[in-house]
Amino acid sequence: MASFILRRLIGLIPVMGIVLVIVFSLVRFIPGDPAVTLLGPGATQEQIDALRGQLDLDKSFPVQFLNYVAGLLQGDFGVSLKTGEPVAQEILARLPATIELAVLALLAAIVIGIPIGVLSATRPNSMFDHITRVVSLVGVSMPAFLLALILQLLFGTYLGLLPVSGRMNSFIISEPVTGFAILDGIITGNGAAVWSAVQHLILPATVLAAFLGATLGRFVRNSMLEVMSEDFIRTAKAKGLRRGEVILGHGLRNSLLPAITVIGLKFAEMLGGTILTETIFAWPGIGRYMFEAIKNRDYPVIQGTTLVFALLFVVTSILVDLLYGVLDPRVRKKMK
Repeated sequence: MASFILRRLIGLIPVMGIVLVIVFSLVRFIPGDPAVTLLGPGATQEQIDALRGQLDLDKSFPVQFLNYVAGLLQGDFGVSLKTGEPVAQEILARLPATIELAVLALLAAIVIGIPIGVLSATRPNSMFDHITRVVSLVGVSMPAFLLALILQLLFGTYLGLLPVSGRMNSFIISEPVTGFAILDGIITGNGAAVWSAVQHLILPATVLAAFLGATLGRFVRNSMLEVMSEDFIRTAKAKGLRRGEVILGHGLRNSLLPAITVIGLKFAEMLGGTILTETIFAWPGIGRYMFEAIKNRDYPVIQGTTLVFALLFVVTSILVDLLYGVLDPRVRKKMK
């Protein structure tokens, strides 16, 4: 197991290197000059040239790249061209909001998707199965921005039940401890902050959970149908085991092993795919931070957030492989 972890960690180096080269190259092709964007259309050419020199934008591409890599080796992601603040510091300040949103969406998708998949598999071709398959198809097919707008109009504008933007009501003062709004409210005993944070999380988490829950429900259903037709299921039934024991102890248990891979990979995609959702709901995470950086042509922020997203994806993939090895002895044997 230790050698497997070491090999995967070593494999991170070329992967992150390739991501770094691609991202550093692509952001240079974004139309417009960051110096002109920062100074405004009324700036003189002398002012633009001075700012380009201050930001090292007047240097050649290889020199800029080597300077950036040298900074990364020291933990320096650069300085935001828009705010003048260290990129690493701003990412760390926004990362808890993104993780909190993604984790809640993941839990909601698991709690809803797996039971629906199991019930559909145990009642194939029933009315419930047909309805859940249609709902799952809609959940997989519906664009996130469309679902977000529908939920905002319905629960925010028409019914007025839930907030449609932000992370917490502005009149509530919450002392930051960990950066996670709900956890901070619990630690400090601020019930109003906890309730406000939960309310603000519901709509954006629903948008993220819809696709994953629908995907997970369809996957568990198909996997369960395949497992329930295996010989060991018939043997369990012949032994006189109760239906619940057969379904949950044998069918679901063996169906969840491949589902874990789907959950892990989709969670990694969710961490990097919150850009649109965070922007629509004005959620102060790194997804929205990256979107604003793209609009402002803020090279260091675009590069830093992309590297963080790539790192989160690769690390999550490694954790999924380890968990798969823990649950499946056959995989664990191959890891040695």
